[in-house]
Formats: sequence, structure tokens, C-alpha cells
Amino acid sequence: MSELRDAPVSGPRAGAGLPLRRDERRWILGLALVTACSWGRWLSTGSLKVDENYPSAAAGSLLFVALLVGYGLLVLGWGGLLERPPDRPRRLAFLGLGVAGLMLPMLSNDVFSVFAYGALAGTGHDVYATAGGLGQSPFFTWVGDRWSEKVCVYGPTSLIAAMPAALARGNPWTALVLLRAVWFVPVVLVMELSFRSLRGRPLFHAMLWLNPLWLVEGPGQMHADMLGLVAIVTGVVLQRRGAVKAAWASFSVAVLGKYSFVFCGPWFWLFGAVTARQRLLRVPAIAAVLVGMGVLFYLPFWRGPATLVEPVRALAGMNPGGTLTEVLGEVVHVLRGGAVPRPDAPVREAVELQRSTHAATWLVVSLVLRVITLVLGARVVRAMLRRPDDEDTIALGTGVIVVAVLTLASHRFQAWYLLAALPFFGQCCPPVWRRWWIAVVAVSVSMDFIHVLARTTFLLPAWGVLTTTALMVVFLMSFRARYLDFGAGTR
Repeated sequence: MSELRDAPVSGPRAGAGLPLRRDERRWILGLALVTACSWGRWLSTGSLKVDENYPSAAAGSLLFVALLVGYGLLVLGWGGLLERPPDRPRRLAFLGLGVAGLMLPMLSNDVFSVFAYGALAGTGHDVYATAGGLGQSPFFTWVGDRWSEKVCVYGPTSLIAAMPAALARGNPWTALVLLRAVWFVPVVLVMELSFRSLRGRPLFHAMLWLNPLWLVEGPGQMHADMLGLVAIVTGVVLQRRGAVKAAWASFSVAVLGKYSFVFCGPWFWLFGAVTARQRLLRVPAIAAVLVGMGVLFYLPFWRGPATLVEPVRALAGMNPGGTLTEVLGEVVHVLRGGAVPRPDAPVREAVELQRSTHAATWLVVSLVLRVITLVLGARVVRAMLRRPDDEDTIALGTGVIVVAVLTLASHRFQAWYLLAALPFFGQCCPPVWRRWWIAVVAVSVSMDFIHVLARTTFLLPAWGVLTTTALMVVFLMSFRARYLDFGAGTR
């Protein structure tokens, strides 16, 4: 499988300073067009806010078509770069980072929640135990209606990284510049670290730093998951260099930024541990590092057990979204004769209606899917334990576990959640998984193109149904080859 992992492409086309090849031109042109669309959305609405702020039908339709073309070129170019990774991807990756860094909020309103919580925490207010003080944030009016009564569900490392927003005094443009200035420092440093430390792994850089998912949802839309990804990559590089404890600390930073990164743990547990004794001793050691750093980072925000309990309760109380659980719940509801909320219905009204009519179905479906995920995860871990000295199996197995949890077991899914899996598939990505990644990157991000459409246009429900159906198909495509055949020598 090494040819899928470490095959540098030789020849003059890869040299620094030489003309871009066709896939690279498509890739950069597509990214530039997507970035231009974000500015077009702002010009057409007069505001940076995404939720409850939409273009007219004509402007939105034009932006929608431009986004389809731009993102299509971006994904098409990336597919070619995965097939033939450039052996010197550094200039392309930093060029992409620079273009994506000019992107405005367009596909998600989450960055304004980050501003609001960061600014509030920066002035000493509690954001974990109660949501009552969120209205005091200078960015409160920019938060989407659905999230205006929610406590902060980001971990303390993400919250600390968001605190520079307090210096913006409610100006979203200033906050965006400040956070990019702060967040891009570790991004650039870790990118450079990975280029130097993993110089012989061109697929790693093509899968990660050239990935449309990373560029659009990370530096483009500024989701906090990008910081967790940077911490995971740092940990991967450190552990490969033998700095195991520092790697575990970096892993803990990622988990304490967003708890879903805990499923990256199998790699840090198993990589380099070739004996049963090493694997056994690593479990309490990693747990101790995680708990110790948790105490350190939570200390400035601690208001008692509610600091931990309320965010978990808020996450558990959210309706399923973008998952098999949500879709099957909707199908059962319609088959029973239930009505589907109007696209322009008030958000809170639609959420409460779904909760009252779908709860029983959600409970059953989510339980079944989590049992399936548990069985799949156990099979993967068993295969990993059988090959403790096989780096490919450990990396691929960890990536498989992360994807299974996010696409099968989780009751909510957003495209940027998948960033957590990229460092592991960058180390090993068989053809079946490479095809899956191209499909999921194409579909999952394009689902959010509805945010450039007017709420009354016929394209909105049509695109929502089409992309949601496509995403469910992608979640289940090549299921046997991706999951059941893992470790059987048929990857």
C-alpha cells in the first residue's frame, strides 16, 4: 500500500517556480471563484451575517450557479491532485491558504457565535453554565436565532483562541481580521512543520492542505475545528519524532477544543507501541495528560460542575441534523402523514415541531446506528491490535473510526466535522476511501450552498432534498469495502 501513501511525482512539472499543471489551475481558479462568491453575497445583502440574512432571488440564483461552478472546479482539481500528488505542494498549499483567508462568511454563521462567546469570555463573563449573559455580548445580534439561547459548546482551548474578538468591540470586520491574524499563526507554523517533517509523503499534504474541505470550512469559514486539526497534525509529527508525551499534550489541546477529536485517540494510543505492556500503560498515561490539561484550561472558566454539564446537556438536547437519524425520522414522519415545515418557517418553531413529532423515531434509529458503529469500531480496533507494527493499519483504522462515529453514530453532522479524520487518511488512503473522500467533500460542503439562496426560491427545497439524499448515499457507499473488509487484505 506504500504506493498510495508515499509516491512522490517526479519530473519537471513538480519543480518550484514552474507553471501550474492543469489540475492545479482548476484548483486555484475554483477556490478564487468560491472566495469571490463570498464577497458577492456580502454585496448583495449588505451584511456579513449569514443566518436570517439572504440575497434576493435573482442575486442568490446567480451566486448559487457561480458557487457550483467554482466549487466543482475546486473538487475536480483536487481529485487530480490526489491521483497524482505534487511532490512539492508547499507553494500551492500556502497560495490556497492566502486565497481562502480572503473569504467572508457565506456557508455558515458559526463564526459569529465564536465572536460572541469569545468576546463575552474575554470580559470575564461565564459562557458555559448559563446562556443568560449571551445578550450582553457586542456580537449578540450577529448570532443566528437558533443559537441565541445556547451556552458555549466549544471547549476551553477554542474559547481562549476566540477571546481576541473582545478587542473588536462589536465590529465583525475587525473581529474577523483579529481572529485570522491569531489563528493563522499556528496554522502556518504547523503547515511548514508538516512539509519539512513529512517531506516524503505527498499524499498527506494533498489530502490535508489541498483539500477543498479544509480550505473552505477551515481558513475560509473559520470553524474552530481547524484549530483542533492543527493540534492533531502537531501531535502526529511529534509522535513520529519520538516526542510521545508532547504529542499527547497536543492531542489533549484538540480534544479540549472540541470533544469529537477524542476519537483520534487510537492513533496516539497505538502508534509506536509494539508490545502489549506499552499499549496497556499508555491508556492511563494519556488519560492523565488529558485530565491534567483539562484542569489547567478549564480553571479560568470554572463555575462548578455546571461548567461541564451544561454544554453536554445543550449538545444532547439538539435535534439531529444532516444524519441518517434525521433523514429516517423525516421519512417515517411523512409516511405517517405528517407535514414538512415550510422553508421560510421560523427556525425555533420548526425545531420544536420536529422534536415533538420525531423524538421516538430518533431514539430508536440512533440506538441502532450506535450499536452498529460500536461493532464496526471493535472490529477495526481488533485488526489494529493484530498489526501493532503496521503504521498504515493504525492510521487507516483511526480514520475509519472517526468517520464511522461522525457519519453513523453522531446525531448531528456538518462537513467540517470530517477535518478530524484527514491527518490519518493522509498517511494511508486506499482507492475505495479516496473515492469516498472525493464524493463526501463534493456533497457535504455543497449542501450549505442553500445559504446563498432566497428563502422563497424553488431551488431551496429542491437543493436541500437532492444534497441530503446524496449525502446519505455517500455515507453508505462501498460500506462493505470500507468497513467490513478492513484488515482482511482487500483494502
